[in-house]
Amino acid sequence: MKTKHGCLIVEVLVLALTAVFLFLALNSTHPESSIIRDYIIAHGSEHTGALNLVTAIYLGYRAFDTLGETIVLLLAVSGVVYFTDSNGKDKAHEQDNNT
Repeated sequence: MKTKHGCLIVEVLVLALTAVFLFLALNSTHPESSIIRDYIIAHGSEHTGALNLVTAIYLGYRAFDTLGETIVLLLAVSGVVYFTDSNGKDKAHEQDNNT
């Protein structure tokens, strides 16, 4: 019982430290200008033809990265559906054999 309680405390502590780190990292300001950032802000919508700068970055400049993430997500969902569906077929097949 004590080990479960100890593990829970460690998990909560790790999550809290991660949350604090992310908050501090995202809350910081970047006073230095970046050449790439300035270029994308100035020319992003023109180069990609997108109406929104976020869409321009997401679909224009990061299209191959987005495509790769989509393929990984599709494979993960397909694997879950395959294994979930195969377990259901096995149970139905066992029930048919028992009757």
